[in-house]
Amino acid sequence: MTEITVAALAQLVGGRLVGDGARRILGLGDLRTAGADRIGFVRDARYHAAAKATKAGALLLAAELATTASQIVVDDVDVAYAKVATHFHPVPRAIVHSIHPSAVIDPAAEIEAPVVIGPRVVVGRSRIAAGSVLMAGVVIGDGCSLDRDCLLHPNVTLYQGVQLGQRVIVHASAVLGSDGFGYAHEGGRWLKVPQLGGLILDDDVEIGAGTAIDRGTLGHTRIGARSKIDNLCHIAHNCVIGTDVAIAAGCGIAGSTNIGDRCVFAGNVGISGHLQIASDVRLGGGTIVLKDLPESGDYMGHPVLEKRRFLRLLRVLRGLVQN
Repeated sequence: MTEITVAALAQLVGGRLVGDGARRILGLGDLRTAGADRIGFVRDARYHAAAKATKAGALLLAAELATTASQIVVDDVDVAYAKVATHFHPVPRAIVHSIHPSAVIDPAAEIEAPVVIGPRVVVGRSRIAAGSVLMAGVVIGDGCSLDRDCLLHPNVTLYQGVQLGQRVIVHASAVLGSDGFGYAHEGGRWLKVPQLGGLILDDDVEIGAGTAIDRGTLGHTRIGARSKIDNLCHIAHNCVIGTDVAIAAGCGIAGSTNIGDRCVFAGNVGISGHLQIASDVRLGGGTIVLKDLPESGDYMGHPVLEKRRFLRLLRVLRGLVQN
């Protein structure tokens, strides 16, 4: 178990120390149940009473309180909490080279030690860089490339030719590089259009459980650096997602749509195909987008409207209903 002083944690997050910096902290704890070797966090005023009464040894907070715990005062509690939590619970990385005897690895595969390859993993003629961890049941097709320190949770599937940058995390049962939904209609039947492109995930991308991202038809589908995609999302063929994008659970993005940098989509957003979404667009939950959004800003609704216009429309609609 990792042990660290409160003073060292304050330095880690760039916070101001109040109280005893020599206290030893072993991990995170709930304000209501934490002991003296744990650090809790206070996100807003609703938790001030619990923070004043806590037995935790230390607290992360935005403003100093009257409490017996040591305090680390920071500008952004959420960011500080993320850094402290990662200190105690780092993302798994391979340190000792380990390949389970039940794994099936093509003799032509390039495996750079150390990696951890778990039970029933299948690796085709692909490259896996050092530090990567492949948990049970992962399948890697031919022609794939995993850069350093990637983490693939159980039963992840990478179709042929998928390329992952450094420190990419993919959660259980996600499917990367599956065929796009490409068909031609002839005489009342559908003819399959082969999907010959690839899929590229840049550095520090994280993909949620059960998410599917299709390969390109001829070019590449691409997810930009540091973007985060939640569980049960679908990103169709030829889409390009920018950097630092956050997409919440249940979103669907149709083919050949381009998403700019730093966009944030709440849950169950649907975006039609062949659209252009500007950088810094934020979409409320359940929004349906059927047209380009060329300007940054907050949007909601179906059909999509600027958030302030959508909320005004709701007020008008309420006024039309008689009790």
